[in-house]
Amino acid sequence: MKKLLSILAGSFLMAGMIACDIIEEPYLKDNTGGQGGDPGETPVVVKNVLLEDYTGVQCVNCPAAGELALQIQEQYGHQVIVLGVHAGGMSNPQPGNFPDFLTDEGTTWYTHFGFDTNPVGTINRKLNGGSVLFNVGDWTEAVAITAAEEAMIDMTPTVEYNDANRTLKVNIASKALVELPDTYSLVVCIMEDSIIGKQKAMVPGGIINDYMHRHVFRGTMNGAWGEEINTEAIAPEDVITKEYTTTLNSDYNADQCYIIAYVSNSETKEILQVVEKKIK
Repeated sequence: MKKLLSILAGSFLMAGMIACDIIEEPYLKDNTGGQGGDPGETPVVVKNVLLEDYTGVQCVNCPAAGELALQIQEQYGHQVIVLGVHAGGMSNPQPGNFPDFLTDEGTTWYTHFGFDTNPVGTINRKLNGGSVLFNVGDWTEAVAITAAEEAMIDMTPTVEYNDANRTLKVNIASKALVELPDTYSLVVCIMEDSIIGKQKAMVPGGIINDYMHRHVFRGTMNGAWGEEINTEAIAPEDVITKEYTTTLNSDYNADQCYIIAYVSNSETKEILQVVEKKIK
């Protein structure tokens, strides 16, 4: 199936992609909370990139976009985090008993940003000609530009999960690396990976019955826009810590769930830093 999806992705890959060498990461901080590099070396904090793939189970072009997102992530490793947000009319599970991945938060984002089709994406919700929307053919270049920017925040996630009662506790420590003069918000998302289910696609018959849905956004722990973390400028080296607790939905496979947390500008919604950590 991967070979098939790679063929589907061809139209996107041929249109405007910029080839990038695989990024070497000798001293990068692992965004899962571990430390990279040799003993005694101070890890360099890199700016991670959140690629939001707005997708839908009824969207025949979405599998190709998802394949491209995976290829970009494989190239950059931990520095690129993908979130598959099912929102818009083509995410409706009916007719045909397709999986229902719709979320209130995803619909809020889709509507707020003025999207009206799938697939589209955002790259750290940076503006692109007055909108945060990036067409699929622009993802590769936008990720390369964003990944090269200086990190302004270092984020460290700590996760505790209780299998017996499915309690999930998440602690996020956000450390300013430069002065941050605006107001910022922390959003903590739950993502479930590798869910098998039906998906429309550009294939004979029009449907893949055992499609693997990657990086599926399941909702947030603290609202669509999160929690504001400051009321005044944040000085360099200041650390702001927030903790959230929830009960993981019994329908989710805890072994395939991750938290994705990011700090964004409360007004513009641009993401300054993002981290990902497996809950188990």
